[in-house]
Amino acid sequence: MSRGRKTDRTADATQPGAMQPDATPSAGTAVTADTAVAARAVARDRAAGLRRPTRLGTALGAATGVVLLAATAAIASGHVIAGLPARPGADVGIPAAAVPAGDYTAVCPAPPRLVESVGDGADPEFGPASAGARTTVSGVVLSDLGATVTGSGLLPVGGEEPLALIREFATGDSPDVPAGSGEDGLTDRVAGVTRGVAVDAATVLRAQAQGGLTPAAAATATYTAADGDLRGLAATACQVPSSDFWLLGAATTVGQSAILTLTNPTGTPAEVSLELFGPDGPLGAAGTRGQLVAPGETRRIVLAALAGNQERVAVRVRSDGGRVSGVIQQSVLRGLTPGGVELLSPSAPAGLTQVVPGVVVQDAATARRIREQEGYGTAAPALQVLVPGSSDAVLDIRVSGPAGEVDLPGGGVVTAAAGSVTSVPLDALPEGTYTVAVASDVSVVAAARVTRGIDDGEPVDLAGAPAAARLGSDHVVALAEGVDTSLVLGAPDGRGEITLTPVQADGALGEPVVIGIAGGTSVTVPSSSVGRSPVAVIVDATGDPVYGAQVMTLPGDRSGISVAGIPAGATGPQSIPVDLGY
Repeated sequence: MSRGRKTDRTADATQPGAMQPDATPSAGTAVTADTAVAARAVARDRAAGLRRPTRLGTALGAATGVVLLAATAAIASGHVIAGLPARPGADVGIPAAAVPAGDYTAVCPAPPRLVESVGDGADPEFGPASAGARTTVSGVVLSDLGATVTGSGLLPVGGEEPLALIREFATGDSPDVPAGSGEDGLTDRVAGVTRGVAVDAATVLRAQAQGGLTPAAAATATYTAADGDLRGLAATACQVPSSDFWLLGAATTVGQSAILTLTNPTGTPAEVSLELFGPDGPLGAAGTRGQLVAPGETRRIVLAALAGNQERVAVRVRSDGGRVSGVIQQSVLRGLTPGGVELLSPSAPAGLTQVVPGVVVQDAATARRIREQEGYGTAAPALQVLVPGSSDAVLDIRVSGPAGEVDLPGGGVVTAAAGSVTSVPLDALPEGTYTVAVASDVSVVAAARVTRGIDDGEPVDLAGAPAAARLGSDHVVALAEGVDTSLVLGAPDGRGEITLTPVQADGALGEPVVIGIAGGTSVTVPSSSVGRSPVAVIVDATGDPVYGAQVMTLPGDRSGISVAGIPAGATGPQSIPVDLGY
């Protein structure tokens, strides 16, 4: 199949008008439309400036080094090379050194486990979540343009023996991978795939660098359970380790359990520090500094021991030494009835704008019957916004659906207190799937918490939708196995275009589907409409900023729901400035 032939399925919506807020913040913090627009523009400009890596070849870096060495020798001998400034204080261009590409590494968290007992100052002991709980990992690695997939596989964290290798199909080896199946019809591109690998501990997807570049790859971990206190669906995109990230959506009130799980897949010890925030401000607690996570180790921390009886908890994780990955296992138990389980994944870094795609709102009648039950008042969709700084934030919140923007009560203008987590109810929205955009006058972090139930008296599941980064090129989404999956794509401002390329189980790339997204709208694309039973989707975005998420539900009349972010796209060559001085 030629990727050059594209099917143009344009999902366009009428550009809605700007919202007219009915409510204004307190005196001294008034917000105008120009202020909100300016805040969004500044955030976009800053984001654009951070995404312009310098592309410098190794040969050029080596040549620069030779010139610098020659210049040093000439200065030492009393001669000055022509072209170099002879006077002190003159500007000298700082050369850049090429940084070799590293392996792709993404950590898939350990399966959810029920806390059986907690010792003072010790990690909890874990037992089986349910008799039928199952966790699987699916991974995808894209080849280069010559249809070569680098060595890659799924391994236990800290282990050497792979659990599964990424299967490669060279061009011509499979009837579904014809020669010349690349994007331009002249080159070949396929994918290596592994599906449904059963795991019982944290794992890592590793893929070697190819052609001097880190390969485009992704993995998704999926947990399902039809019984037990951790009944429900929890899925997450496996994370590239980081030294600084934010987690929102946790709660530690009675019946709610939140466990922070940190994994160090590197060979360097990590010293982790935590900052916790609640609805009333920062939460100080002993044991938040200097948590040691050894190489290959997974460490679990019960958040109730650090921040008990909190309706909303946000956590900032920072590490020195090795980089770590982290999720929060959040679960709810209302009496003897399971209230859901989710693996809360990191949100986008703090900024003046935050975009949260994949916010699912149930039909009003079912949602009302569920919330009217005793103890179910929190089973409602809500946006959570953390203001980590020392100044209150004025938020301009816009909600985009398939037909355009949808008004929030009060016009969507909210004042959020400094150092606290503010909740903005979304239960007044009509049934649908939305993208929520937040513009602020100070840096904030955002995420949404949604629920799904079938009827009153039945178990309810929950999901956490993190804020997303702007989509670029070569984002790989490994589709969760055994669930119904959709991609939710939103363009808060301007018009964007998305190209979705399906990946089949044998590694063949199908025919791309092009979707146009009007500004102020959000579209939902079922994976079944992209290709013939795809196992992954390659996402490429052009035009104005577009954001996306993977929304998963259990098939049939079941309440399971989960939301996962779209992993970052492929990265190009990197370089760093080398400043010589004395």
